[in-house]
Amino acid sequence: MPPSGTLTSAQVDLIAQWIDEGALETPAVDSENLFFSEYIEASSGNHKAIEIYNPTGSAIDLGEYKVQQSNNGAGWGMDDGPPPVAEPGFTLQLTGTLSSGDVYVLAADAADANTILSVADIVLSYPSVVHYNGDDAVGLFHNDILIDVIGVPSEDPGSGWEVAGVSNATGEHTLIRKSTVTTGNTDWALSAGTNTNDSEWIVEGSDY
Repeated sequence: MPPSGTLTSAQVDLIAQWIDEGALETPAVDSENLFFSEYIEASSGNHKAIEIYNPTGSAIDLGEYKVQQSNNGAGWGMDDGPPPVAEPGFTLQLTGTLSSGDVYVLAADAADANTILSVADIVLSYPSVVHYNGDDAVGLFHNDILIDVIGVPSEDPGSGWEVAGVSNATGEHTLIRKSTVTTGNTDWALSAGTNTNDSEWIVEGSDY
């Protein structure tokens, strides 16, 4: 910073140079990875789906990504049993390429044919990462590192987690990520928020 008091002409020129070089500009948001953009859990049946969005500005090799489910708090890729046991269907290795600005949709095979299956990139039979209930966490991983999450993998909340002040919002609801969100969040409490203002999600009805 320049010294206090009267500025010399050289100091004024230096400040002008800083401004020209972008010293007062707002840094660009670093949207560097995929994230969950929509989650559907129906009030009945298996009308369930997850949407993954690519905000990065580049095409992404999905071979570096996987989705996992935690059944009733048993842990990633685990069924609660009893006793808890690894369930291969609760881990999905993604494949293909996702273009910038595009979405990848995972759907349960019994989802609605017109609204879900018609736009799905992959349709999965039971057991799978999209055959969840409102109390089953779902995580998105990049090279085995968690980068986004819905729910808490070590917790069984009963019927569902609260989101934006809505009780059991992960059960029998549709969650849509706000357009202001540009990256994933592994802190579910922060992502879910406590009201419509601080939550990263918009909560809609199950048949939205």
